[in-house]
Amino acid sequence: MTAASERGQDYLRALAALFAPFIEDCTVVDVGAHGSGDADVYAPLLAGKGAAVVGFEPNRVECARLNEKWSGKRRFFPYAIGDGAQASFYVCRAPLTSSLLRPNGQLLVHFEGLAEMCEVTEEIPISTVRLDDIEGVPAADFLKLDIQGGTLLALRNAERLLERTLVVHAETEFLQIYRDQPLFSECEIFLRHRGFMFHHFHNPEGRRMMHGGYAVGRAPSQTLWADAVFVPSLRRLDQLASRELVRLAWITEAVYGASDMAMACLGRCRDAETADLATRFRSVLAAHGVLA
Repeated sequence: MTAASERGQDYLRALAALFAPFIEDCTVVDVGAHGSGDADVYAPLLAGKGAAVVGFEPNRVECARLNEKWSGKRRFFPYAIGDGAQASFYVCRAPLTSSLLRPNGQLLVHFEGLAEMCEVTEEIPISTVRLDDIEGVPAADFLKLDIQGGTLLALRNAERLLERTLVVHAETEFLQIYRDQPLFSECEIFLRHRGFMFHHFHNPEGRRMMHGGYAVGRAPSQTLWADAVFVPSLRRLDQLASRELVRLAWITEAVYGASDMAMACLGRCRDAETADLATRFRSVLAAHGVLA
């Protein structure tokens, strides 16, 4: 571990200690868990006592591998999250591009490497499951969705869960990589109407455009997809209980380094247990050289 990594771990431990009484049993719901590992965006949240990950991965071989790898630290189920109907699962040459939607070949050929990655190698009939129908997932402190064009379908069938979700971290696209898929704008409108506001894009990515069989330029000029992060709207923040505000502060700082958002949450805490957390948080930031 490098010195910088060690400093980061020291800071994470200090944060976890500061928020410890309020972040026990933090729950992560991981929809589309293929390849889940130590580098997952939500990994810092597992520093909290009793933190748990409930994941869903329709590829049964991969699901079994994940359960064996994590040995109970995270639980994975072989569900395809959708609207509860029968569907086709399109297995693609690059496993991470497999989807309930068929890849949009007419678009993909215009971008470097995408047509090859998304080439369908198998079409499998599959039963989908609604998030709201899954027992044992009544709430999600952190809801991560990475399901290749299926984000809005999953959200539309998670109305109950969204009422008790603090952060949504969802892969969204800006062009239809998959046929007839909803885009970022539609996901944003849906979540806005349910008390969330867009916070930022995480790891935007693209591909170079093809011209006459080749691509030019050192890097892509067009963004095709990104993880979109949504947090409670300002109005909803004012309605959250102090415990929820502290958990949200922990998530936004530990995962994204969003100190301003974390302070906005802590500044709304008013009960005796949490009233001084904003001041103590500021001290932790200063002690670790994070305070601007």
